[in-house]
Amino acid sequence: MNPRRVGPSASGASRRIAIGPLDAALWLVVLLTLIPAAVLAARRIGVEGSREQVALVMDEQALARQGNLVGLTSLELGRRYQQLGLTGVALYEDTIETLVAKGYAATLLGSELKAQLVADGQPAPAVPSDATLVTALMPGALDRLVAKNVPAARSFELDGRTWYLWPGDVKTFLPAGPDKAQLALWKGAGFDVAYRPRNAPYALTEVGDDFPAEASYLIHAGTQLTGWPSGLEGLVSASQPYLTAVIEGTPQNGMADVSGKIPTVRLLSFNQDYVDRRLKPADLVDKYLLAVEERNVRLLYLRPYTTVELGDPIGNTEALVSSLSRTLRAQGYDVGPLTTLGKDFRTTTWLRALAALGVLAGALLLARRLPAPWGAAAFAALLLLCGWAGGASWDAVALLAALVFPTLGFLSFKERWPTILGATLVSLAGALLLTAVGSERETLLAIRPFSGVGLTLVVPPALFLVAYMLRFHRPAEWVKRLVRMNITVAHVAVGLVAVAAVAIVVLRRGNDPVIGVSQFELALRSFLGEFVARPRFKELIGHPAALVALALPGWPAWLRGPLLTAGVVAQASILNSFSHYHTPLLISLERTGVALLVGLAIGAVLVPVAALFTRLGRRWLASTDDR
Repeated sequence: MNPRRVGPSASGASRRIAIGPLDAALWLVVLLTLIPAAVLAARRIGVEGSREQVALVMDEQALARQGNLVGLTSLELGRRYQQLGLTGVALYEDTIETLVAKGYAATLLGSELKAQLVADGQPAPAVPSDATLVTALMPGALDRLVAKNVPAARSFELDGRTWYLWPGDVKTFLPAGPDKAQLALWKGAGFDVAYRPRNAPYALTEVGDDFPAEASYLIHAGTQLTGWPSGLEGLVSASQPYLTAVIEGTPQNGMADVSGKIPTVRLLSFNQDYVDRRLKPADLVDKYLLAVEERNVRLLYLRPYTTVELGDPIGNTEALVSSLSRTLRAQGYDVGPLTTLGKDFRTTTWLRALAALGVLAGALLLARRLPAPWGAAAFAALLLLCGWAGGASWDAVALLAALVFPTLGFLSFKERWPTILGATLVSLAGALLLTAVGSERETLLAIRPFSGVGLTLVVPPALFLVAYMLRFHRPAEWVKRLVRMNITVAHVAVGLVAVAAVAIVVLRRGNDPVIGVSQFELALRSFLGEFVARPRFKELIGHPAALVALALPGWPAWLRGPLLTAGVVAQASILNSFSHYHTPLLISLERTGVALLVGLAIGAVLVPVAALFTRLGRRWLASTDDR
């Protein structure tokens, strides 16, 4: 599967690839399948552009802890922040622990009850020492706790009082239903209410039958949805009047099963310790705004400052709420209860299938860029790799697009500086096909993330480097040359640089990379983010590197090859951006355009500098030879 190549140069790098009939037919397929892909993209853009409301809700338990610092109740503080733009509050389902804290119940472990009775000279009851014992201090306080949990509690009488027993220490997590008095209090104060139900350790008798009518949102506490695993059918029915939060960065068991059957909204929150120790109000505002603009988050979950490590907690919380509300409104968002999230995206199977044909045609084109039999081997390996990572699904086709098109661009044009523009257009075509194939409700909500995201930054540059090396010698010849090679310091240095580059690309991916972001990169991102969507740093490095290699054909192939490979990493980063389905398409497109323009500007500066140093270096070497 190899194309006809004509006019090889001495370097083997500036070959013009002739387009044969099969290549032309495959390119035509790619172009035609962009039409159905564009239809799906336009539909998705219409959905993404219809979401303009943002709600701010604050954690009531954290508010109560902050109130303890200054002698105020959570409601008093909430009203204070409400005047600054806070729209809602998140109220948790009660547990035995919270019922006790509110004075509704009393609890003891079995061992504690035995010790008290023995100390009073009474016989110890036959209860397990590690059991949780609860008795009501107010009529009806334990009704929901007793009624909803499986297995049912054992009851016994002691000194005229009814006690309920559950095996083990379950004070902090056994669900006890909503606090109706608390709900009425906050709702009466004009707050939009988010309810945080809990799952039972084993099972619930009825799932969702006590979800409060006062709430607008359901934010499931912990890492399991209420009713998981056996009660999800009841949860779907009970969740219809509410918006259920899909918490960014927090996978919850059961969410993938119900997300397509209930109304949902994306939510962003930050850990309390992270807020208290590391994130100043301006940092939080920046992160929340970025999530709203670039990741379709519409429910912002705030936690107030509860320590003095970053300054006055009340003042910092006031600054956070007022600045966030003001900034969102300045950006054109309606800050308040979420009455609508716009339309839900619905894909069309036959349009996706046509887009998938374009991806397959791109893979065949890539195979034809390599000499036989390596093209066929690469094609088969890519199919197997995508099948392994994504299974027999649309996810595998989307991954194939992400692996093929970044490499295809640089292998399809003669190596001149305009090639970087052509390669980017090819990558954008691949991105359009990728989003058409992979976009559906679960992926847009990030419930089902992109399969094989790590491969998208490793496989394309590796493929390109292999194809580039095969321009000069066949694999057997490369093996012979490597065996006979006299290793020098220069070879070791180049090898170490290559290994370091691969390590940086791999270890810096994800939200919590092993290698963190430098202060310079943070400053540059922040500066660009003031005006446009923040570009990805891989593209700001890769585009200039590729431009230098393309503009200086006189450089040796061993130097131009790695630079062009860096350019392929930049192209792979473009597809990687679009594989983050929860990011609006226009934001990903803007980010790509900004990175290309900035990268070309940097490259335009580097090219003459590199050319000057090349001339000076050659003169210096020539002068030393003459001596």
